[in-house]
Amino acid sequence: MKINVGFLVAYDYELLKISIPLVYKHTNAITLALDINRQTWSGNTFTVDPSFFEWVKEFDTDNKITIYEDDFYDASLNAMENDTRERNMLADKMGDGICIQIDADEYFVDFEGFTAYLRKNEKKLTGRKPVQICSFMVDVYKVLDDGILYCPTYTNYYLGTTKANFTRARKNKDQEKWYVPFISIHQSWSRDEKELKFKLDNWGHNIDFDVDSFFEFWKSINKDNYKDHKDFHPFDKKEWPTLEYIEGKNFNEIIKNFKDKEVSKSFIFGKNIAQQLKFLFK
Repeated sequence: MKINVGFLVAYDYELLKISIPLVYKHTNAITLALDINRQTWSGNTFTVDPSFFEWVKEFDTDNKITIYEDDFYDASLNAMENDTRERNMLADKMGDGICIQIDADEYFVDFEGFTAYLRKNEKKLTGRKPVQICSFMVDVYKVLDDGILYCPTYTNYYLGTTKANFTRARKNKDQEKWYVPFISIHQSWSRDEKELKFKLDNWGHNIDFDVDSFFEFWKSINKDNYKDHKDFHPFDKKEWPTLEYIEGKNFNEIIKNFKDKEVSKSFIFGKNIAQQLKFLFK
C-alpha cells in the first residue's frame, strides 16, 4: 500500500522545513504543489527564495520529493474554490495510493505511528468504498517568547482519502469518514503580524469573517490576559472556547511536548460507529 503525501507551497513555504521532515521517512513519495506564476488563491503574488529549492535538494536524500508547478489561480473563482481546485489537481499528480495532503503549517506529531496504523487497516482502506481519513488538529493561536497559546479542543482534520474528489478544500462528497487517533499541531495563526495579515487576506476562508476586526483582537491577546477572554475562533466561536499555554522555545520542542497527549478511544469509537451506520446502506 503506497502512502503519498502532498504539500502546498505558497507564501509560508519556510514552514515546510518543519513539516516535511516530520513525515519524510514514513511516506512513499512527496509532491510539492507550487503555483507557476507565484499567485495565491486570491490572485496576489508571492516569492520563493531560491535557497528553499536548494534546501529541498539537499534534504531529499531518498529522492522522494517532486515539485509540481502549475497554474492554480483561476480569476473566475473565489479563494476557497481555487483552494479546492488546486487540491484536486495535486491529488491527480500524486497518482495511485493513499492520498494524504498536509499544509505547510500543519505539524504531524506521530506520522510513523499513523502510517503503521494505516497499514494495519489496509483491508478497510483498499475496500470497494472510498474512505475519507480524518485525524484531529490542535490550533495554535499565538507564538510567545517561551511557548504558545493554543486551543485545547481537538477539531476534525480532513487529512487524506483513498480516492480524491474534493468538493471544499480537503473534504470529499459522500465518503465515509474514518477517524484515527492522531494529532497535528496547526500553526495557522501563530505568525508575526505581517505574515498573519497576509495569510488572513489570502486564506480560503477570508469571505467568512471580518479579517481586520479579528486581526486587531489577535494582536491584543498575550500570556497575561488570555484567560480573560473566550470564543477565540473568527467565524465559529464554539470551536475555540478557551486557550491554554504550553512551553517550548521552538516548534520542534513544542511538538515533543505534545506527544503524550491522546484522543479518547471511546470518542474515536463513537464517531466511527456513527459513520458506519450513516453509510450502511449506501
